[in-house]
Amino acid sequence: MKRHIFTLLMFVAACFTVSAQGLKSGYFLEGNYYRHQLNPAFGNERAYFSFPVLGNMNIDVQSNMGLSTFLYKSTTPGYDLTTFLDPNVSASEFLDKLKGTNRLGTTINLQILSTGFNVWKGYMTIDLGIKSNVSSRLPKDFFSLIKNGMDESGVTQCDFDNLRFSANAYAEIGLGYSMRVMDNLRVGGKLKFLIGGAYAQMTYDKLTMKLSDEQWDITADGYLDMAVPTMAFETELENGRNKVTDVNTDGPFSLSGGGFAIDLGATYKIFDGLEVSAAILDLGFIKWKDVNRAVSGGQYTFDGFNNIQTDKDSPDYDDNSIDAQLENLGDDIKDVFLLYEDETGVGKAKALAATLNIGAEYTMPFYDKLSAGFLSSTRIAGKMSTSEGRFYANLSPVSVLDLSVNYAISSYGSSFGWMLNLHPKGFNFFIGSDSQFFKVSPQMIGVKRVNTNINMGINFPIGRKLSM
Repeated sequence: MKRHIFTLLMFVAACFTVSAQGLKSGYFLEGNYYRHQLNPAFGNERAYFSFPVLGNMNIDVQSNMGLSTFLYKSTTPGYDLTTFLDPNVSASEFLDKLKGTNRLGTTINLQILSTGFNVWKGYMTIDLGIKSNVSSRLPKDFFSLIKNGMDESGVTQCDFDNLRFSANAYAEIGLGYSMRVMDNLRVGGKLKFLIGGAYAQMTYDKLTMKLSDEQWDITADGYLDMAVPTMAFETELENGRNKVTDVNTDGPFSLSGGGFAIDLGATYKIFDGLEVSAAILDLGFIKWKDVNRAVSGGQYTFDGFNNIQTDKDSPDYDDNSIDAQLENLGDDIKDVFLLYEDETGVGKAKALAATLNIGAEYTMPFYDKLSAGFLSSTRIAGKMSTSEGRFYANLSPVSVLDLSVNYAISSYGSSFGWMLNLHPKGFNFFIGSDSQFFKVSPQMIGVKRVNTNINMGINFPIGRKLSM
């Protein structure tokens, strides 16, 4: 192909600036006007409206890998660093830093407009935002083969099953409402209308390599789904099948799909000082239209070179020279991974990655402005699923200032989070992070893990304080 097919995923990330619901560090802060994005049962202390586009910006990068996974101190004079491919870096030193499944994900939640107000003895919210998510899943064997190559004795077996890349972007219009139904019980829900922007997913359900001195066996079975405005496969007929040769980016612009989702939540005060809460978010789907699917499926066996010709005067030298046989080997292996057009212009309904939040907060009896909390957050996305447990200390020393510090253990490792929220009448500014790295390279890239998150916004509270 003229362009590697993985650039489709990079295109989606670039177009929509790289699905997060909100800043989890602010889950227990009552002055946080966007708590309803984490649990729709939460109301707010005042009515508010957001500064357009700047009301709530959330950018997130998560991985269980970092620069130190791939870069090491060099033993060569004159060089400070070397890569994991250096023979002086042992395979165990490199591979011990990897997990069985290695993840990389980037997300953005950009709030265009948001408002909330008291109505019908409850609290209503209206939101317009853009969300996108890019995620990948790389098995450890992928890096093991790169580092170790083929075992000099015996058979090297590599399984790259469930190698996955996915990306999506969509606009969301949300209408939420929460109310207290009992003195100690509050419930809420949110209905979301979704407008699909772009979707791409590449999956290898089976990808194995069995390598030995006598024979190489390669099996590949995967597919690529793509619903991206202006993009379509370019193909050429080969053996009765349409082989994908390129991606055309000059097509007409159109919306890629639509769908619905709901958020449901509740909070329950067990006794004075202890409150528990639970929510399920993004329970819904987007039906992507005009999805183009290309499939990759093939088997290849290589059992060595035959009848190698070294005599340039031989009549079959051009076909059997070592250069010709190496070129044929490369072409044959490449053919195993070729994509062939399978379906065009079909509709496919895809479930969103739902999130389950379960929390508990205990207010200190000796100082009611200080509380401790715990939040379990699980992103339900099949084999891309992740989970996290986060411990909190929350402080509201004065009525217009909230602070939170927290520590999380998740599928991406451990992280430190914090939030500062200033909310006097008429103005709200908040800034916080659910994760960040403290040791960085000169290029500001995380050394141990590339985990970072930043969330900030400006809003305008109005009216008197509401009874929550």
